[in-house]
Amino acid sequence: MNKCFTSGFCKMGLGVAMAGAMTLASAETLTLSGFPGTIGANIHKAFLDTYKGDEIKYIESWDSARFTTMQAHRNRPKLDVVTFTDLTLPLAAKAGLLEPLDPKVVTELADVDPAVKAEQDMGVTFGYGCQGILYNSKYVKEPITSWGDLLRDDLKGHVSAPSINYSMVFNAIAALAELKGGSLKDPKEGLDLYRQIRLSGPGLWDTENQAIGWLKTGEVWVTPYHSGNALTLIASDPDLKDLRFVPTKEGAFFAPLMIAAVKNGPAGGDAAGKFINHTLSVASQEAFAQLNKVRPANNKAHVPEDAAKACPTASELRQVDVDYLNQNRSKIVDEFNLKVNG
Repeated sequence: MNKCFTSGFCKMGLGVAMAGAMTLASAETLTLSGFPGTIGANIHKAFLDTYKGDEIKYIESWDSARFTTMQAHRNRPKLDVVTFTDLTLPLAAKAGLLEPLDPKVVTELADVDPAVKAEQDMGVTFGYGCQGILYNSKYVKEPITSWGDLLRDDLKGHVSAPSINYSMVFNAIAALAELKGGSLKDPKEGLDLYRQIRLSGPGLWDTENQAIGWLKTGEVWVTPYHSGNALTLIASDPDLKDLRFVPTKEGAFFAPLMIAAVKNGPAGGDAAGKFINHTLSVASQEAFAQLNKVRPANNKAHVPEDAAKACPTASELRQVDVDYLNQNRSKIVDEFNLKVNG
């Protein structure tokens, strides 16, 4: 940063100096709204702390709050770069809030797996895991292999699943519905199975902290979970060393973390694209993948051994119809509340 600015306006008049300072700060500060918690901390370590470009202001937020803020400030955006899950990013793109990534600036796009890019390059995955099933081998003697095992008689009373308040619930609904020949578009019998899970055990969890608490006490032995978060628990918490993650024989569900540039972001120019390019570099990708126990998006980056064993490649993973889900979310939520929670 300009030494004259940092030393206190030098010989300029105060009014001129303040105006210049505001312009300089705007030009040299990139505002990134990203995930909170462990993921946010790892974004800092892998991406922000290693970036040599603009100063970065990081604002923690989950998808819904971020999307709402972007809509409220669409005429004068306050953010330059945003992270999203694959459910919310298409909504932001459709609302005209995102800028397509320029391959001349985001040159690392050339090495990114095509299966993890957003349509029309409106964003890109910077790391991904999958949603499968996590179980405690201390209590579960016959290994879990299928989504249908959530209904096994020997596990009754000790199975849980995410509530409707957790975004990956829709994957679990689809998986259970498909056991009975249904789908997310026809979830009735899957919701009946979901209700059985809710009533036979301690209930459904709203947050991962709640799920972890139940796993630690032994109230819950089995639950759908994210591969990266599962591997992090196993590696970091001695009380959970007996946990095992399986992608299931029917297949696990794609669970990406995505990043995008905001249309008309305040930093302007190529600032957003340059930072996103940094997140996709081999070094950054490997750092984040190791920290978060996920697969990198860059094909040239090394995949952590535990992540590779837990989660298949993106093209091998199942995906719900995101467009259908976003168009019918309220209907699905209402059905869930009526059939599962009613």
